[in-house]
This record gives sequence, C-alpha cells and structure tokens, in this order.
Amino acid sequence: MIVDAETVKEVDGRILGKLINKRAEDTARLIKLKDYYLGKHDVLYRRPKGKGLPNNKTVCNHAKYIVDMTQGYLLGAPIAYSAADGIDIEPLKNAYFESEIQNTDSRIVRDMSIYGHSYELVYANEDSKPKSAVLEPRQAFIVYDDTVEQRKLFGVHYYTITDIDGLEVGKVANVYTENEVIKYRSTGGGSVYEEIERTAHSFGRVPMIEYINNEDKQGDFEQLIGLIDAYNTLMSDRVNDKEQFVDAILFLKNVEVDSEKAKELLTEKIMMSFTPDAEAKYLQKVLNETDVEILRNNIKDDLHKFSLTPDLTDENFGNNLSGVAIRYKLLGFEQHVKNKERFLVLGLKERFDLYVHYLSLLSRMSVVSSGDVDFIFNRNLPENNLELAQTINYLRGLVSDETLLEQLDFVSDSAEEMELVEKQEESRVEREIKREELYRKSTGADYTALEDLTDEKR
Repeated sequence: MIVDAETVKEVDGRILGKLINKRAEDTARLIKLKDYYLGKHDVLYRRPKGKGLPNNKTVCNHAKYIVDMTQGYLLGAPIAYSAADGIDIEPLKNAYFESEIQNTDSRIVRDMSIYGHSYELVYANEDSKPKSAVLEPRQAFIVYDDTVEQRKLFGVHYYTITDIDGLEVGKVANVYTENEVIKYRSTGGGSVYEEIERTAHSFGRVPMIEYINNEDKQGDFEQLIGLIDAYNTLMSDRVNDKEQFVDAILFLKNVEVDSEKAKELLTEKIMMSFTPDAEAKYLQKVLNETDVEILRNNIKDDLHKFSLTPDLTDENFGNNLSGVAIRYKLLGFEQHVKNKERFLVLGLKERFDLYVHYLSLLSRMSVVSSGDVDFIFNRNLPENNLELAQTINYLRGLVSDETLLEQLDFVSDSAEEMELVEKQEESRVEREIKREELYRKSTGADYTALEDLTDEKR
C-alpha cells in the first residue's frame, strides 16, 4: 500500500483504521482466490436447468494443481546459501534450522502463487532467538511512501478476537516500525483504534517482509478462473448428460399401461402385448462424445499453456526423453519460475539482513551483507547423476570444490561436506600409516621410500 509520506508520517488510531478499511476492499478477491485453491469453485453453487433434471457439480481443481506444481518445482529442494571466501554464516544457518525456515519458505511460495503476494514476520521468541512466521495476506499489509524508492514505512498485522462462543469482542492491530511494535485495539466494531502498548525490537528495520509473485501482484491462476469455470461446467454437464442418457423415457405405441402396471414394469423389466402393431422403445439423447472431448482437451491445453504449467500426463512426456529434451519442454515453466525466483530472492535478502543484524547484536556472528551471499535454488527434477558426475569431474580444477558440491541435490551444506571429506581423507591416511608400520615391524623390512610417500600424504 503506497501513501503520502507526509500524511502518514506518524501512525495513530484514526489513520490506522482508515488504512485497514482501505485494505479490506481487496478482501473479497483474496477470499475467492483461496477458495479456488481449496476447491470451493463457483460450479458448486449452480442451479439445475429444470425441475427433475440432474445437477452434478464437478470440481476439477486446476488452481491447486498450478500452485502445487510451481511450489514443488521451485522449492522441492531446500534453498542453499553460499558465502564468499572468509565469510562465516554458520550461525545464521543454525538460526534458520532452529526456525524451520524450509517450512516457512514453502508457505511463502504457496501464498505468493495463490494471492500474488505473501508476508513474513521476523520476531524474537522468549529465548531471544530469531524466528519467522508467515502472516495471512488477508490480515496484513505493508505501507510504503510515495517516492520513487517506495521506502518501507511500517507493517500492519490485524485480526479479530472472538469469545468462546465465536462472537467478535474486538479487533487487534500490531504496527511494526523500524524500532517498535505498537499494539492497538478497537472495540464495538469501530474503525478507530486505541493504542495499548509499545515494545522495542532489535532488528534495526521494519521486521515485516512482503514477497510479491510478479509486478502486478497476481496469483498464478488468477487470470485463468474463467477457463477453470468453463472446464468445471463442461465436466458437470457431461455427467448430467450421462445420467439423462441412462434415465431415458420409455415410449409405448398402441400399448395401454396404467400407473400400477408402470411400477411393475420398472421392477420386473417384462412387458407383453397382443396388439400386432405395438411398439416399445427408449427416447434417448444422442451424445456426441467426440465434440465434447475436443472441447475438453482445448480448454485443458489452454489452462496449461496460459499458466505455463506442464501437463505431466501428456503422452509427449515419454519415458525415453533425455534430460535436455525434458528441460526444453519445461522451458516456459522454467522462465515462469525463474521470474518468481527473482522476486523471492529480494525478500530473502531482507530476511537475511534482519537475522544477521539481530545475531550480531547478540555477538553470535559478525555483520555480513546479503550481497556477499548467493541464494541457490535446485530444481526438483529427475537428474542424470552419471552425466552430472562426469560434468563435475571435467570442471575439477576450474571451479572450486565447494561450488561443485553445491551442484549435487543430495548435499545440503557444501562447507560441511568438505569438512567431512577432509576428515575421511585424514582417517584413511592414518589407517594406511598404521598398517605400514605393523607390516614393517612384523617383517623388519626397510620402508623408507614408503614412509616418504606417507609424509607427502600428510
């Protein structure tokens, strides 16, 4: 939310109420997007076309498919962090581990894909450890000034308090500035908030982060809701037609049947007539399955094409495709996820700086700039490990061993892995030396040359 910096120079209860009311104007859109992700589509509220006619409500949740596919592809493997030489970020990695930051990242990307943006709150728990929480986008926003830089002024997290019976008793809003957390409360359903308390924090900047999905802050399936509705309607009507086809009308010619006889006919399935020109047949609706299937496939193809999400059930994704061929088929999807990744990294850098500032105040680590750290994303794709191993061997000596280790998806911490390799090599050399010494003592042989070799290994 962008506002005039002079108008909102200092927050008070009246201004806060106006900002929350302004934010509420977007609530209906956000609710609909979340409903579609959860499978609560408009087709569920359709009415039958006529009395006695079937009214199936089939939900084909392409919205969830698009979101989950994107989330899994981007964050199926955890984000890795690689610092420049001589920079120690192990305390930060430990803080991330304690905060279960991988789960936080997953929820952030999911909300980005659904709502078009997501919010993270960084705070200190009762043990003075930095933690992260994902805020519901319908209950949070960040206020920026109206300059070209759009500097962050403060963040707001608001929610409703209910009693044990579920009745609303008031509203609470927490305002996060560069130095303080200001708590407000509103009672009686009013839009004016009263300040309750102020608490200082130690993060050095506004501890709320907004992650945007794209420049327009749109969800991944938001522009495709019309196509999703069309697909649901088509599939629902298809089932309706099938029911009507099975429940066909029996046409009788020159046969007299009363109500009682008709009921017997339904159960016994036998009818006799002694009239020569009597006739019985069902009136059935002709179903053109070919046209319906063509339309269904066209809508389905458009959903995948415009969302840039691959259809993995497509027969073109065969078992014999090479890694290069699969990546070529995923080119559009890769570009889409790459754009999302760039916006995600902007928020990750903010989080990095917040954690580092707090940990440095506690003397747990030195101040490190987020510009000195690489944020590495490993795509969740089947890998040709033999081809990857060959590539790593070809690059040995041209690229650092730590960078090469980061290419392996089963290595989560390249620095730690290098230490393990060094310890393993030292242990191997020690075992070799001991074996040689035992052999020399048992045989009395002169192993000067061999000792020189072991000295080199040391």
